[in-house]
Amino acid sequence: MPTSPDAIALTITCTPAGDGAKLHWQADVLGARTSLLAPPIPAGDIALTLRALDVLQDPCYPYARTAAQTRYFAFDENERKRLAALDLFGANGRVVADAPRRLGRRLYAALTADPIAHAALATVRDHATALGRPLSLSLAFPPGAERLAALPWELLWDDGPTPLLLSRGLAGGLTRCLDLPQALPPPRRGSGPLRILVLSPQTGISPELRQVERAARAAAMGTLSADGKAMVEEITPVSRAALVRAIAAHGPPDIVHFYGHGRLRDGDNELRLDDPGADGWISAGALAALLGGVGLITLYACYGASVGESAGDPLLGGVAQALIAAGVPAVLGMQLAVRATAATRAAATIYSALAGGQSLQTGVALARRALFVEERDGVSWFVPALYLRERAGEPFTLRAAVDTAAPPGARQSVIAHGGGTIRALRIQGRAGSSQRVIAARGGTISDVVIVDR
Repeated sequence: MPTSPDAIALTITCTPAGDGAKLHWQADVLGARTSLLAPPIPAGDIALTLRALDVLQDPCYPYARTAAQTRYFAFDENERKRLAALDLFGANGRVVADAPRRLGRRLYAALTADPIAHAALATVRDHATALGRPLSLSLAFPPGAERLAALPWELLWDDGPTPLLLSRGLAGGLTRCLDLPQALPPPRRGSGPLRILVLSPQTGISPELRQVERAARAAAMGTLSADGKAMVEEITPVSRAALVRAIAAHGPPDIVHFYGHGRLRDGDNELRLDDPGADGWISAGALAALLGGVGLITLYACYGASVGESAGDPLLGGVAQALIAAGVPAVLGMQLAVRATAATRAAATIYSALAGGQSLQTGVALARRALFVEERDGVSWFVPALYLRERAGEPFTLRAAVDTAAPPGARQSVIAHGGGTIRALRIQGRAGSSQRVIAARGGTISDVVIVDR
């Protein structure tokens, strides 16, 4: 995987002010600026808006096949009017297919309505474009900013053909940071293959869906394992006791990968394990007590990163947010329901980037781009929400970057023979190394570039 250029960091700290917020912008090329943000969506319509996005995650929508789908796909007359006022509901009685784009443009218009904000974002974007580097946007939310944090800011979309994070030919990133009065944990930087612990609960997941997910995951992670870049251990079924034993036996892994069900209940976000009865739901607090030492937790569970939109649903009530507050340095959660295919596609891209020494921000950005391009309906790319325990926009890595340049004095040989063909070859070596490119026995070579550094 090619190394992405260093991103240009822009941090926006969101401080609630009345129904809106005061935004503090900071970037090297910008300095510090302050702007005001009016509510992009009425507070009472946030949950309804997210539900409208959520039904689009179901490939069956609007044609219900089960009783549960029939109930969930139905919007009453009042809900239809409210969604229509937000330009998210069509005359055909359905959520519009391009609701993500429409909502993204609404969020972008609100963010940049203040001339100071418009100029600040334009300055940083133009600076990144001139340098050929992607934009890395960090949104910092303090406790009390629940309504702001509940919105899918990953959707930001100007008047161009692609969203902000995928515009101008570079895959940009968006990181959510919790502005908490706590010390930051030390960086976790190991060596060797990534240790990935897969939690694969069976409760509430049909055998057919589980088989689809497992096959997709095996294809996604199999290459990493075969190449010696990852060691994957799976727990299924997943009980509390089995999870405790796994962590006790081998210590915290680099990555915990969870694929299952989640829910938001009474302000607390929970995950479903395989213990019987009420014990099958595990709270964020219980998870945080056990998984605080891992490098990254990926929650491919519905609503694993969702935030309640009212003051009664605290910012730290979500699993992703609570884990971050408890000391986990990085958590990738889902704002909405997540498709099995989208989850495994994202995981493959992100873990491959981390194994190669690239940053988590880069891996998530590349995963968004892959989902945006590969999915015809384009409704999954914005669902992952990345939370980090950092405030300076620094790249988050689990392995040192792989240096592919040959050391001084080394010799590299590239040979095409027996009718073989080599095209578009780029060889990089340090000063003092030597390279040979040879065509023998009918082989052909074209478009060779040798770079010394």
